[in-house]
Amino acid sequence: MVGFDVRTHVVESNNRNSGGSSSSSSSNKAIDENHNRNIIIINNNNTNWKYGYMSTTEKSNSYSLTLPRASFLHKDYLDLYIMAMPRPIYLYVAQHFECEDIAMSFFVSSLTGGKPPLITDYWAVKSMVKLYSETKISGGKDHKSARDKCVDHFAELLGVKEGGEWGPLQKGELVHDDGSSSSSRDRIMFGYGAEPEDWDTIDESLLSSTRLKELVGTMKVLTTKSYNDQLKWLKGKKYETMKEAKKVGMIENTDEWEERWKSGGRDEET
Repeated sequence: MVGFDVRTHVVESNNRNSGGSSSSSSSNKAIDENHNRNIIIINNNNTNWKYGYMSTTEKSNSYSLTLPRASFLHKDYLDLYIMAMPRPIYLYVAQHFECEDIAMSFFVSSLTGGKPPLITDYWAVKSMVKLYSETKISGGKDHKSARDKCVDHFAELLGVKEGGEWGPLQKGELVHDDGSSSSSRDRIMFGYGAEPEDWDTIDESLLSSTRLKELVGTMKVLTTKSYNDQLKWLKGKKYETMKEAKKVGMIENTDEWEERWKSGGRDEET
């Protein structure tokens, strides 16, 4: 399993006569995301798709593309990426060091009948710890236009547009309303993504991993808790996860980060 970035994205159609579509992989959990999701929209008139923004995805409550920073990707897809990815895409990514996330998401969708990526529960999405980097790929003025081109060109080459061999790219529901009064788009830890995990159906006795058994047991208990109790649990787990990185100044805007990067600490280390 390889960890990636999960940002979730949508495809929106500008053509009123054709439905908008979306993208990328349990049975179909070829891509299983867990961590911060940044969502994107693709404006689609069947000829020109563009990389969009998270706000539109959340407003429409649907998504189609996943940037795999926080996903788990089956190793077979890494082999297939090298062996079967259309060479123009493979070479572009190798030469420009960008758009590999778009390429992989669309690639997996092309191999699964245009299905959208499967993302894990919202609590897992929100548990991602982002490490500081002085240089950000997304910081350049041409970043958006470059990704627009990648989205449009890669979708064409991989046949996931309307009329394409493996399309159209489908949309997945982002947040599933369970009908309870406590369920809302901004206060939900479960029921997330195209095929939400149903923890109650998993029999721990059939699992060989002690750690996985403990996780399933914890999830079953958490689903019965209030949102505030779930949030308290999540904050505790996230703190444990980031503790070591925070200590060495890799969590932005912390005291340790300020000391390392803004107060000359970096120069003293070198």
